[in-house]
Amino acid sequence: MTAHAVARIFGKLMSRLGHHRYYVQGGDWGSYITSIMGMLLPEHVKGLHINTVAGASTPWKQVIIGSYFPSLFLPAKDHHMVWPAITKLFDLLMETGYFHLQATKPDTIGHSLTDSPIGLAAYILEKFSSLTNITWRDLEDGGLNEGWQIDDLLNNIMVYWMNGNMASAMRFYKENVPLFKDNINKCQIKVPSGVADFPGEISFLRKPETWVRYKYINLLQYNSMPRGGHFAALEEPQLLAEDFRLFVRRVKTS
Repeated sequence: MTAHAVARIFGKLMSRLGHHRYYVQGGDWGSYITSIMGMLLPEHVKGLHINTVAGASTPWKQVIIGSYFPSLFLPAKDHHMVWPAITKLFDLLMETGYFHLQATKPDTIGHSLTDSPIGLAAYILEKFSSLTNITWRDLEDGGLNEGWQIDDLLNNIMVYWMNGNMASAMRFYKENVPLFKDNINKCQIKVPSGVADFPGEISFLRKPETWVRYKYINLLQYNSMPRGGHFAALEEPQLLAEDFRLFVRRVKTS
């Protein structure tokens, strides 16, 4: 069950529901899935809007050389999104332990968490801390009491607990990681695209507009949002919805 398979399933679902032209929106894995839909189903996808740029690779040569000469590659307003590179590398090392675990041994931890509600809660809530605001990882309560309603967090945990699907959610990483080097992932996306860049998004997942255009060549909209992080749809639903509506209007008038 890869992201490519999910993209085909979603496309078939929309067709069976009678929707042959539609817009797609996604964050995190959803941005990767919807981007694949844009590649595989361009005749059906009227527009693609994402709030995590999962489909665009990082030009590492620019990162390295730009550490000394940043203005060669990006406008000054975007420098903070890439440099200092050592800070982004530190965040990458600190915040991707779960990714490596889920991409290599998902069933080991997956079945353990399916058997422990406290373990499941701890595992999930840690992500709601650092991926909402990276500085919260140093707080005693992880910033959860400051930035979230407890019922919203518990609702999210209960979706995994009541359905017993944490192991399968983790396995999605193992299914997909070997495919990251597929030719399809190197393809450019030609459908009208829009990006909502939230400042609290984990630093190594953010991409400046210049880099986004390498992949999404028909980028009609790139907006820097005033607040919000990785879980934008839950954190700032109004901001995300407004940006999506603006994107749809832009597609219709382009």
